Amino acid sequence: MFPDPLRAFRSVVINGSIRKAGDALGLAPSSVSRQIAILERQMGTALFDRKVNGLQLTYAGRLVSDYAEDVVIGFDSLRADLDDLRGSQRLIKLTMVESVVSAGPAQAIFEFSKQYEHVHFEFEIVPAPAVLEAVRQQNCDVGITLCAEPSDMIATVARVPEPVFAVVPYDHALAQNSEISLAEINDYPVALPSTDFRVRRIFDIALAEAGVRLQPHLQSNSFEALRDFVRSGAGIAVLPKGASLREQQAGRAHCIPLQGDAFKESTLDLIVYKQQRIPRLVRLFIDTLRHSIEADR
Repeated sequence: MFPDPLRAFRSVVINGSIRKAGDALGLAPSSVSRQIAILERQMGTALFDRKVNGLQLTYAGRLVSDYAEDVVIGFDSLRADLDDLRGSQRLIKLTMVESVVSAGPAQAIFEFSKQYEHVHFEFEIVPAPAVLEAVRQQNCDVGITLCAEPSDMIATVARVPEPVFAVVPYDHALAQNSEISLAEINDYPVALPSTDFRVRRIFDIALAEAGVRLQPHLQSNSFEALRDFVRSGAGIAVLPKGASLREQQAGRAHCIPLQGDAFKESTLDLIVYKQQRIPRLVRLFIDTLRHSIEADR
């Protein structure tokens, strides 16, 4: 019973059908069906009711499902640790929001690779909701997102302050302000992240609470487009700290805190699947990544 039949069974539970489970595992549906049959013989009972509208877990199947998750995740983590001891090539997958790309991960990889040359990395840049989904589906080792929402399936393993700033052109009328209020920002053309970004939702909630109505001149799912809006002198952009500091450091803009507790309490969260036993090298890299992000800020 260890571990291929359980892995096939768990994939069917997650994906809802034998065909989709086969696609996820890179197996033919017939191979998945054989693994399910093996597991049912080992358990001595049916784990699925085969109905016209698809497969449904039996009561026994629900019991096995709870067990299978722990076993498969634990086995994969143990195997990863043993591979690391042998110096096998290791790929660490990160799924993150765009604001993080230029603010810590590359430096963390540089530092980590000095000691662990056999570790390689893959970055995927997606909006915040997709980060959460990638972690839930275990399609990455670590997710990095802004203000991760509490979840039964997700654990926050590190948290770094990530306030939200107004990014204004270098010679803008508000450039010397120590803070900018929502009323002040509303007097000028404003560029905002698209509504599927967490920073935009924080901003919209703050607008509603302050009773301010604002129509953005530009909305974009690209932070670079928002930064270019500022560099061109077109107006102000609202961005998380990590996505805005480079403009100030290069003398192209001023990054000014927005008034309001919600903007100051925003955090950048490193998240993992809650049931996962995190492999040793991933834990070590998470520590390196957290220190790198903190140092960058």
